[in-house]
Amino acid sequence: MAFDLRRAEEHVRRSWRNGGGMTAEVAAWPPGTDAGSDFSWRVSFADVAESGDFSTFPGVDRVITLIDGPPMTLELLGETTVLRPFVPYSFDGGVPVRCSVAAPTRDLNVMTRRGRACATVEILDAGSGEQPLSQASPLLVIGLTGEVGACSGDDSATLGSGDVLITDQPVTVEGAGVAAVVRIASGPSGIQD
Repeated sequence: MAFDLRRAEEHVRRSWRNGGGMTAEVAAWPPGTDAGSDFSWRVSFADVAESGDFSTFPGVDRVITLIDGPPMTLELLGETTVLRPFVPYSFDGGVPVRCSVAAPTRDLNVMTRRGRACATVEILDAGSGEQPLSQASPLLVIGLTGEVGACSGDDSATLGSGDVLITDQPVTVEGAGVAAVVRIASGPSGIQD
């Protein structure tokens, strides 16, 4: 996994578990698992065309980050939360969630199975100069806007919107865009952001 680059057009598109929308899977562990499988972790983009219910994932912690479109309102556990672009929001994937949108949106989803893995999601403005990222196993750098340069040793790539670099090495990023940095660790979990 030293420097695994996946372009946006390569992501596998599937229906949501509840059939209410479409998702583009970026990566999952073990490889080949999907939302209906017994994954340890999964990262995907979701296109939310209209208001409706999220799929439930008992035993899974989720971090959702709105990346395109108007604010999204989530109702869960008797509370209402308004998601704004590029602000990660963590919640228990096993609870019912009602989503309201005024127009189509797109978000980044990071899901980890409790007890097997945990994740952090950081939004990085690559335009503020060269920024080193410590290694994780795995570390995902996901292009959200503009172009983000990523290099590790002799390997380098330019990430556009939806492109993903997966590595277990330290990475340096720079450019004129915004990226999500996802670090996944094996072992006991708990929602982290």
